[in-house]
Amino acid sequence: MTRDFYDVLGVPRAASSAEIKEAFRRLAFQHHPDRDAGEGGRFKEMSEAYAVLSDAEKRALYDALGPDKYDDPREVLFYRLNQEAANREVEREYEGSRSAQKYSDAEGLGFVIFILIIIDFVIPSWVFGPWFYVFNVFLILAIAVGIYDSFKS
Repeated sequence: MTRDFYDVLGVPRAASSAEIKEAFRRLAFQHHPDRDAGEGGRFKEMSEAYAVLSDAEKRALYDALGPDKYDDPREVLFYRLNQEAANREVEREYEGSRSAQKYSDAEGLGFVIFILIIIDFVIPSWVFGPWFYVFNVFLILAIAVGIYDSFKS
């Protein structure tokens, strides 16, 4: 098992990219093979840790899969496939709730149209006058167009 890259650089898991870069530069200056001939292995380990933690995509894989599996192509493929499936599920749930909201809105508008039509037939024309029917017809058409547009998009 390889060592934890965060421990190698001496930074916490929540460290920013600037903190990681600063820690690597500090340690690279101290442990560079030109300064101390016995530190070649430590410098390679620090370089690998910095290469992984400085790249956002590699860091996300490292955090998700751990130090043993982050560079295994098979594990990375399975991880990405699972992430895509989870994203599709979230999108499917969102579309389902959006569709349910459209139907709910259409039901409400349909009820308003029903009430307007009932009012047209129940209340005599002399109560509101002839312009009431003209206004009512345009209102019903506008609501019907709104329902049509909500299902079309």
